[in-house]
Amino acid sequence: MKSRAAAIAITTMLVLAGCGARLTATQRAAGIGLGGGTGSGDTTGSAATTTGGTGGTGTTSGTGVTTGGTGGTGTGAGTGAVGATACAVTGKNTASDTGVTPTQITVATASDVSGVQAALFKSTFYAMQAWGAMVNSQGGICGRSIKNELIDTKADENANQAAVAQACQNSFALVGSMSAFDNGGAPTGQSCGIPDLTAITVNGARAKASNVYPIYPVRPDKIPIGTANYIKKKYPDVIKHAAMVYLNAEVTKANAMQRVKAWESVGFDFGNRIYQVEVLEPNYGTYVQKMRDAGVQYVTMVANYQSIQKLLQAMDQAEWYPKVRDWDSVAYSDQFANQNGQAFLPANGSLVFLNTDLYEERAGNPEMQLYIQWLNRVAPGQKPDYFGFYAWSAGRLFQQLASQIGSNLTRKALFDAVKKVHSWDGHGLHAAHDIGNKIMSPCFLYVTIQNGKFIRKDPGSGFMCNEGPIVNT
Repeated sequence: MKSRAAAIAITTMLVLAGCGARLTATQRAAGIGLGGGTGSGDTTGSAATTTGGTGGTGTTSGTGVTTGGTGGTGTGAGTGAVGATACAVTGKNTASDTGVTPTQITVATASDVSGVQAALFKSTFYAMQAWGAMVNSQGGICGRSIKNELIDTKADENANQAAVAQACQNSFALVGSMSAFDNGGAPTGQSCGIPDLTAITVNGARAKASNVYPIYPVRPDKIPIGTANYIKKKYPDVIKHAAMVYLNAEVTKANAMQRVKAWESVGFDFGNRIYQVEVLEPNYGTYVQKMRDAGVQYVTMVANYQSIQKLLQAMDQAEWYPKVRDWDSVAYSDQFANQNGQAFLPANGSLVFLNTDLYEERAGNPEMQLYIQWLNRVAPGQKPDYFGFYAWSAGRLFQQLASQIGSNLTRKALFDAVKKVHSWDGHGLHAAHDIGNKIMSPCFLYVTIQNGKFIRKDPGSGFMCNEGPIVNT
């Protein structure tokens, strides 16, 4: 069930593919069907590489290289959260592998920041900078400071390949990455053997690569059906009148068809109510009329949140509202619920699936408080989003494993350690995924939107984990 990603989406969500520079700009834009975010700003140059200590302001050159300072202080412990991780002392630090010196570990994050949708996954950069600043404030990992290498993959397959190649040469590991065309770097990363704790996998090639261990392991061959069963139980009259809308791109089509197949296995009927729309479609009114004429009562869409907004606007203009409007985690963004500082009213009543804890409930989550504390230090005013949650969690898992390994930090040792991790929830930041076996959690929650605010719908707390299994697709 994807960022069901990263469209995941995210779903991801969450499961996706692309053709890189061989595509037209319009086709590449379809990559934005994987996510959204609350970040702002842009990065220019061939690669946005940040070298820094613990929170300096830094300077930016014309080549896109940012060199951060060494400012920033604090204990990093947060409010009730586990900050530092105990180090397994195994000897004197040495230059034990690529990107590792006696005093420093270089960690790369390769995410879409510039391109057809500016700042698409910039929240992952902020999250990794925040994590690095926190770790460095504690004295690093076993005495080694973190050096962030932030590389812009530009929502482009070839740029992703180049980014992974750069990371292979300079960094010990890829951590917290998020890219719509992450398939581009899959062969390169596997060939060079760099550990890749990516935030959320998007395309099947990246998910299957032997060096990749995603924090949210979205896959082309497996999907949880808990949300489908939830809708079936809560709104049994709508499932025979379902519609799927998706953007015209290989990646979003694959994700949509996977979900249609899985949802139909529990009784949904999409019939011929599956609609492909162009990435830059100016008018969704035609599709709204088709759904209205077909008696649609349930609709979902595999797209970026901006396209879902366009669909909702068209529904509002037609004064037609299907009973259930069910969106992916990409819609969990303040910019989806609000536009230009005003509540986006056509979104009222929408359902949004999540497998992370809620920003709105941060007072009860020490780990989220810790993340927000350090995010505010490196990017004042930024709110964490879905993709930032998983990037921060990737950093936290890396911190834990590298600390367990100790002074003799090697890529092989990290692989050996991550393969043994079978329940990781980011210290309570998200549902527990089986990282070592690359199996996502079946757990989820639903929020609804009312007047620009996300409100928990079900369950009353925590996650629902017994609504349905993970099925093979």
